[in-house]
Amino acid sequence: MNRAVLLVAICAAIVGVSYGMHSPIVPVFARDQLAADYSQVGLIGTVNYLPYMFAPFFVGMLLDRFNKSYMLVSGMLLNVFSIFMLSTVHSVPELMLYRIIAGVAHALFWPSAEVLISTNSSPDRRVKSISTFIAAWILGFMVGPLIGKLVLDAFDYVMLFQLAAIVMAAGIVPSVLLRRHGWPAVQKDLEVRAGTMQIVREITVHPTLSSVILYYAITFGVVLAVLPAYMSDASLTSQDIEILFFVFGMSRFATLMLVPRIAGYGVLALALAVSATAIAMLLSFAFTSMLSFAVAIALVGLATSIFYPITFSLVTRDTPSGQIGAKLGLYNTLFGTGWTAGPMMAGLSSDAFGSGIPYFAFFIAGVVLAGSIAIKRR
Repeated sequence: MNRAVLLVAICAAIVGVSYGMHSPIVPVFARDQLAADYSQVGLIGTVNYLPYMFAPFFVGMLLDRFNKSYMLVSGMLLNVFSIFMLSTVHSVPELMLYRIIAGVAHALFWPSAEVLISTNSSPDRRVKSISTFIAAWILGFMVGPLIGKLVLDAFDYVMLFQLAAIVMAAGIVPSVLLRRHGWPAVQKDLEVRAGTMQIVREITVHPTLSSVILYYAITFGVVLAVLPAYMSDASLTSQDIEILFFVFGMSRFATLMLVPRIAGYGVLALALAVSATAIAMLLSFAFTSMLSFAVAIALVGLATSIFYPITFSLVTRDTPSGQIGAKLGLYNTLFGTGWTAGPMMAGLSSDAFGSGIPYFAFFIAGVVLAGSIAIKRR
């Protein structure tokens, strides 16, 4: 295996374990320990994802000019700090502050990892390389909740956050080793600027892809930032929620092998993913048992396994290596917009109309989007 891809995959697995340990519990922690209402839970998720709305495009342009491993290491260091500081939080504003820092960290980490994978893989190997990266990430995110459950069985939230930060710190080692693989391709500034303007125009000429990315981002943000609190209010324990996110990771990992087989269907495969997400949203609205949540979260896992590799392939296809950073940065910014809006939308509508209403709304939106894709492709 390509050494750079292997190192990024190791880094992704470590980050996935750390995220899996603590991130599903943050909304529960906010509700149980800080007495946050749904609007505050949504706002906590929104500020966490807000940096990802603005930073990736600019980070992407920097990645085309500077060593990518430096950005990756910076993201890892910020992640360690922000996760550890969760163990000191006593108020919602404090929690929001450290989640903002975590958002900046992710906005540095994820685009850097994507571009390192892309620039160190030939065009015909990119989908396989990104699948390896995603498989490592998913494996980590699958194991993390199980470790988190064991920690919560024996200790408390404080120990969970501190151990998650220690796990994250281990990822600094492979990040540093990527230094010699991170230098940018040589490209004239004029070519970069011209390419960037062309990329910006692509958003308007690919409305289907852009709509799917937004739907995926909004619902994924809600699943990570608000759904755990909804599960907690349905009388599930923190340990139950960790188990459900293990199911989420297991579903993602198990279905990842399907991606190469359906990737050739392009936007129709994305319509399948949208449909699976819509059904998951309907189940979350209609039923609130451990079993129904398990089926719903497994469907979201299936959808996520389809969404990301295929959108990545469609975005990077026919893109010169010197422009990949800017192009991925732009689409990551689009993703960040949905990721940021989703939790706030869900939080406000939960307080205003009932905690289940956002999931019914996302079901309707998913049916409309999947139907429009199918009709357009006929």
